[in-house]
Amino acid sequence: MRKFWNWVKDEEAGIRTLYLNGIIAEESWFNDDVTPAAFKEELLASQGDIIVWINSPGGDCIAAAQIYNMLMDYKGNVTVKI
Repeated sequence: MRKFWNWVKDEEAGIRTLYLNGIIAEESWFNDDVTPAAFKEELLASQGDIIVWINSPGGDCIAAAQIYNMLMDYKGNVTVKI
């Protein structure tokens, strides 16, 4: 599966950085979109503060809102850079 996001974890600092690149979609037809279900699974796979770098041309506004809500509900600090 080709994903348009990549997690990088700094073990010492306890911070994860998420690089999010690609079209945001509700479902992945070709396994190459950022989908809310796949995003949530990886978001909750670890703990600590998160820095999110977004490079996306857009996509499904409902899927984007779901991802936004997940980041807002996340227990750690989340910093988003566009």
